Amino acid sequence: MEGPVISTSDLRKEFEDVTALDNINLRVEHGVFGFIGPNGAGKTTLIRILVGLIRPTAGKAEVLGLDVRRDSLEIRKRIGVLHEKPSFPKHMSCLGYLERVAKLYGVDPSSARKLCDSVGLFEARERQIGKLSAGMLQRLGIAQAFAGKPELLILDEPTSNLDVVGRSEILNLILKMHHETGVSFFVSSHILSELEKVCHSVAFILSGRIIEKGEMTSVIEKYTKGRYKLTVSDPTRLLADIRNIDHVTIDDVSDSTGIILNLDPKYLNSVKTKIYDVAESLDIVVRSFAPVDSLEDAFREAIRIEKKK
Repeated sequence: MEGPVISTSDLRKEFEDVTALDNINLRVEHGVFGFIGPNGAGKTTLIRILVGLIRPTAGKAEVLGLDVRRDSLEIRKRIGVLHEKPSFPKHMSCLGYLERVAKLYGVDPSSARKLCDSVGLFEARERQIGKLSAGMLQRLGIAQAFAGKPELLILDEPTSNLDVVGRSEILNLILKMHHETGVSFFVSSHILSELEKVCHSVAFILSGRIIEKGEMTSVIEKYTKGRYKLTVSDPTRLLADIRNIDHVTIDDVSDSTGIILNLDPKYLNSVKTKIYDVAESLDIVVRSFAPVDSLEDAFREAIRIEKKK
């Protein structure tokens, strides 16, 4: 289909005296989209509206060009969903379960073997679900979401409760499935380090409001250009002596070892030299001077700016 896979206009959801979604305007194009926010920001509420589990209080939302109020059943036929805490019949095998899901969708059950292979569960296809690891369960969940041959997959916190290796494996799987099938993904998460590797575009949500959206690289550049983290042995003592260096400003944001600097990159070498000279004169060890340029850094800065408004 042409057009966005998901679009919302002034979408609101209220629960008694709580506004969970506050005039959400979002356009999600084909590809892998990251919907990012802390727990309780409204991510799951939006997903529940998109898949027809709850109705919005006001505004409009469309999935694959279909209205969530009017065309909920048709939407569910054309998408796959992995909820944050999926539940599976523990006594069944992976293959047997996926065969049953395929039948429910009216798809040839023999496709289940290929699904197992696609998500890296072929060797475990006869294993009981109750004996799978957390990472394998997430793979099974993605296979289940693919069982109906969807045009769009919506994944709610697909890497929660996984270790670093497990998170990386699941997100690499998402990218692999997108490249092999062309299916678009809407991935909701609060874990950003791996999302940066797979998403084409992102939106940040905080307290029910979208605070930033756009292509991944553009969003990161907007919030991190000219920002550097200086890691030293004694930041408090160094801070007082470098505040007046030309062409640099120092954020209030720092931790026990680091100082966040803002400066025009064309002055980087001269500022760096002056800071190293000051540190040496104070017998302070400079451990690193590195760009602040990750998705997580961008998200943290976007939240900081939003909270100061």
